[in-house]
Amino acid sequence: MAGWEQRASSARVCISMNGHGHITGYVQCCCGTISGMEQTLYLVRHGHTMGTQSELMYGNTELPVTYEGLSEVADFAAQGIYPDPEGAAVYTSGMVRALQTLAVMYGADPDSAFVSMEEIYPERTDNVKSAAAKMDSLCRVPHMTEPLLREINLGSFEMKTVSEVLSDERGKAWLEGRLQDPQFEGGDSMSGFARRVEQGIRNVIDESAGRGDDTMIVVIHGGVIAHILDSFFPGTYSNLWDWTPQPGTGYEIRLIDGAPQSWKPVGKTGFRVVPMK
Repeated sequence: MAGWEQRASSARVCISMNGHGHITGYVQCCCGTISGMEQTLYLVRHGHTMGTQSELMYGNTELPVTYEGLSEVADFAAQGIYPDPEGAAVYTSGMVRALQTLAVMYGADPDSAFVSMEEIYPERTDNVKSAAAKMDSLCRVPHMTEPLLREINLGSFEMKTVSEVLSDERGKAWLEGRLQDPQFEGGDSMSGFARRVEQGIRNVIDESAGRGDDTMIVVIHGGVIAHILDSFFPGTYSNLWDWTPQPGTGYEIRLIDGAPQSWKPVGKTGFRVVPMK
């Protein structure tokens, strides 16, 4: 199995979580457990935003993919790094930047998928809904939404620069992985975020298995992907944020009976330590 970077050590059993709270196996359908079912899960991070290009910390804030970011995703698509969506179960978080990325991954022109900052930020609900509906109409592949896979809400740290967060003692401790369960004022706790994301990815895999789908393509966010990979392959990195892929890239994960077996990068290698960008 040349090219695969990591193999999971968990047993191939159909249970939801192990004693450490990590996903091990959980494929269920209306006719019971599917024994020996093989699936491939692709997790792709949205393209560059103003936040990724300006070293801003953001998660729940709706920032669109920049024109440069969309063009880069189009280049990646031309290079053939993304899987064939034919017959796949395709999901996004429903956030505008994820929908923009999906549209361009599969044929939409960057010009048509472009959304200016002024259109949706500062956030206005009607404008965000309008931009999301526009992206939905541009997507050339059928897709579903799993809102539990939205990015983390950083509360008072939203839209702060990395240096601003590092100047705050709790922010510094969080980024360095020294806090057991940080609670972001006005936002998520890390434990709440973890539970939400793990439920979201279980939903995707369970629903896909129930339909008999063996391929899943999920366009989501850096922090979400980092947590999923850290829960799938615990101990690979000492800091879960080391899993964060570059915008427009991600991971291909092999599953048997819903249990993660191995992974490899999708697109260029090189990962960022700083999350949610």
